[in-house]
Formats: sequence, C-alpha cells, structure tokens
Amino acid sequence: MTVTEGGGSEQRCQVCDAVLGPWRRCPNYWCHRDDRGFDTVWAVGEHRGELRAAIAALKYRGDRRFGPVLGRLLAEFLLERAPIFDDVDLIVGTPGTVGWSRPCDHTGEILAAARRLVGHLWRVDTDVLAKTEATRPLMGAAAGLRRLRAAGEVRASLAVTDPGAVEGRRILAVDDVFTDGSTLREVAGVLRGAGASAVSGLVLARQPLGPPGRRPSS
Repeated sequence: MTVTEGGGSEQRCQVCDAVLGPWRRCPNYWCHRDDRGFDTVWAVGEHRGELRAAIAALKYRGDRRFGPVLGRLLAEFLLERAPIFDDVDLIVGTPGTVGWSRPCDHTGEILAAARRLVGHLWRVDTDVLAKTEATRPLMGAAAGLRRLRAAGEVRASLAVTDPGAVEGRRILAVDDVFTDGSTLREVAGVLRGAGASAVSGLVLARQPLGPPGRRPSS
C-alpha cells in the first residue's frame, strides 16, 4: 500500500499539519482553540483510496489481515520521522467501541502490530487508556453533534488504567482517523488529568479538508 501526502513546500496547519491549499486558515474547529488539550497531530495520509478501504475493512468487517498492514504503515511513519518523536515517552492507543458495527478493537490491533516493529525505540502501551462503556460513533455526525457527543459520551467513557505510567510523561495518542480533533481533545483531557505533561496525536488518516466554515467530509 502506498500513501502520499502533500509536498513540504506547501503551507500547512501548524496544529494538524494539513496542507491548507488556497485557505490561509485551517478549517478544523479545534486547531484554533486554546482549550483543545493536544499540541499537534500528524497523519500518515488522507482518508481516501486504498488507505480508507484498509481501515474500513478492519474497523467494520473485522478483516484482521489489515491490522499488520496498517501497523507497518504507522511504524514506518514513526521511523522515517523519528527526530520529531524523540521526546515521546509513551505511545498509547485511543480505545474503540466494540459493537455499533465494529467487530474488534481495530486501533488496538494496529498499535499492537506497530509495537512489534518500534517497541524497542518507544514504550508502547495498548492498555493504559480504556473505554469503560460503549459510545456512539462520531463518524458521519454533523460537526456540532460530534463535539457534543465527544464532550459527553466519549469523555465519560475514557479512563486511565495506570496513572503512574502517565504522570509526567509526554504522550503520543494513536487513532485511525482525524476529522476535527473532537475525540483527540477528550483523550488529551483524560491523559492530562492523570498527570501527562504533554499530549499529541498520530493518526493513520486525516479527513480531506474543505473550505473554512464547512465541516470536513466523512
């Protein structure tokens, strides 16, 4: 699987690293908020084509053949840009909800596959962040509803299982897709509440940006 991103000469958002194209202001809502909780988020590629199909196959159909494939993509991204992540103390996964047409913890499987390749360089823990109850999917919901559900259901469901592993640490939280940062905001909030000194994100795919004022496509 080949993943391509915009060239380094293009103007990019300093928070979500998206290529801004003709817009000077990133359309993502949380990129302009001081209370977003996370510092930066990187993406392996855009949520389209083969990458989107591979994520969907694992996430919605439980096709576990794609766990190692996506884990390798994640690991290769970390290794190719290792200096950016030199200060990361701990890599954690964003826990998913099994159910709601999701047959497995896809992010956990992807991160476990990546750990086999980079675990000697970074501490990777798939269990330190957990969901205590199921939440409804945010994908496809209108922007305001996404933020409402994230601040309600998602926030209430997240828990740090080992605060000692988090306290004082600089953490990289891994997820499958970044739309506007609502989920990552709640993840960052619970990690910082447990004592994390900094939280950033790394996702496999970023939703393609639309013009400012229009929510990213689903």
